[in-house]
Amino acid sequence: MKAKRILALLMVTLMCVGVFGGASAWAEEAPVSVDFEDGNMGFVSVYDGMANSDACALEIVDYNGSKALQITNGSGKVPYVAFDVASLLGDKAGDVASIDMTMGIVNPDGEFYACSGNVMLWMDGGLSSEKHGWSVYLETKNPKNAPTALNPDKGEVFSAEQPLMIVTLEVDNGATAGAANAVLYIDDIAFKDADGNVIEADTSAAFTAPEGFGGSKDMSNLQYLGADAVELEGMAGKAADAWAQDGVEMTEEFLAALVPGSVIEIEYSSDTGDMWIVMPDAAVGWSRVEQQTAATNLSKNICQITYEQIAAVCGDDPTTWGARLQCEASGAWEVYGVKVGQPTGLKNLAGKVEIPEMAGKAAGAWTQDGVELTEEQLALLVPGSVIEISYASETGDMWIVMPDAAAGWSRVGNPNDGQSHAFDGSVAQVTYEQIAEVCGDDPTTWGTRIQCESSGAWEVYGVSICSGAFQNVKGNVEIPEMAGKAADAWAQDGVELTADQLALLVPGSVITIQYASDTGDMWIVMPDASTGWSRVGNEAPLCDGSMAQVTYEQIAAVCGDDVSTWGTRLQCESSGAWEVFSVNIGTAA
Repeated sequence: MKAKRILALLMVTLMCVGVFGGASAWAEEAPVSVDFEDGNMGFVSVYDGMANSDACALEIVDYNGSKALQITNGSGKVPYVAFDVASLLGDKAGDVASIDMTMGIVNPDGEFYACSGNVMLWMDGGLSSEKHGWSVYLETKNPKNAPTALNPDKGEVFSAEQPLMIVTLEVDNGATAGAANAVLYIDDIAFKDADGNVIEADTSAAFTAPEGFGGSKDMSNLQYLGADAVELEGMAGKAADAWAQDGVEMTEEFLAALVPGSVIEIEYSSDTGDMWIVMPDAAVGWSRVEQQTAATNLSKNICQITYEQIAAVCGDDPTTWGARLQCEASGAWEVYGVKVGQPTGLKNLAGKVEIPEMAGKAAGAWTQDGVELTEEQLALLVPGSVIEISYASETGDMWIVMPDAAAGWSRVGNPNDGQSHAFDGSVAQVTYEQIAEVCGDDPTTWGTRIQCESSGAWEVYGVSICSGAFQNVKGNVEIPEMAGKAADAWAQDGVELTADQLALLVPGSVITIQYASDTGDMWIVMPDASTGWSRVGNEAPLCDGSMAQVTYEQIAAVCGDDVSTWGTRLQCESSGAWEVFSVNIGTAA
């Protein structure tokens, strides 16, 4: 019960007594579990594990006469806001049968636009497929109550393993109309048991992330830097308007790491999605580097610029570049961090098939342990495939051993033998080609046993065989009409490509799809190709459950070399119910 509202009711009561000379009864407002009046929000977190996740900002503010949780949309994607119900309610979490909360929206332009979203639970290590919709659709009902009844028959029960309620804002008619993104407010959350009783919450609780919640930052089109990358102190929080610069003097530690082969990585937000650097004191003059062309991920919140790209503009002698580094974008921008480091060589991999027997294997330094591969697992070792190892070791390195190879007991990827493979202290990758270089071109001679080894005591958390690596793509151009397309298993939906979009399909181009599907796969269909209705990329799709790629060359192999015969319609399809968040066409970097 909120103090401000009680005080207001008390004042009304006293006024009635004064005017009418007698007592007047007033009703208390219904109790709630969380009202945010204490300013606590440590039990709330943003979930960024979906391809369409928005990097929204959370804050407790005054709203509608009381305190509320404010959710500010940053990039126009979907905010996923998680509430740790298990920590809030403790042993009573399992009693929750329904949830009420107040939802409100405000558009910065002062106009009202309808908005809607969903309430979901965190179940079985991910978001539930069961969705409970909420909407604010009338100006006279803003804010409004949003009730949610849980369905225990579908596993909707809060527990230590399934502790979260996640609220999304998925339809923003203001943004659709060209207005600014709506700001969402949540208040007066009431967790109720089966009898309708409100369950008391401990709002001092801290958010405890369940396994798998952290997701991973979007490294599409980017290089993975080593753990020893150097942060540039003072850059976090720098911000400016479009075409305005701000930055700092580079530290000695940062300059020492800025050497040939190194990469500068910037985490940021900007109204236009781009970001680059400016070297204002370079001997060659004030210089922009990679203006609007820096390597950028699909989420447009991380970009990378190489030492060599700076040298191409400012000259080969870094002592002439000046000590100041600034950021700039074509839209209003803010930087959250800048670092420089050497790439590890790790790739974004697709088609991961786990070898479950490898999890938990461990040994001392220079000692091996592993498993016999099944026929199905051996069949996955084909040209282009990659073995990925998630691990910990005292010395940070990790490689594999093929003990029964016809070529003899063989280490593959051992840096101590001058071999080269990609690792960063927690992930290592060994390619088919690297094994073939040591053990021969015929995989039937490699033996069936695979082992792990390190120069320090080690433990493996997981090993997967992956079908291949995603390509880094530059110059991505989005096909906005594809966002939101969805269909059931083996059903297609898509758009007619414009002449400008078709012109992007040239040798070396790559179609990148961000999506979700019940089965994890995704490919494209060219329904009007002169060679006939054609699926492309479905036989061995390059996908990981959230991103898929189809190359120009794959389309040409099915539909012919003449793009003009492919038809103008592009569709998506999956073997499970699916939804597409974005489709981009770019060029392999």
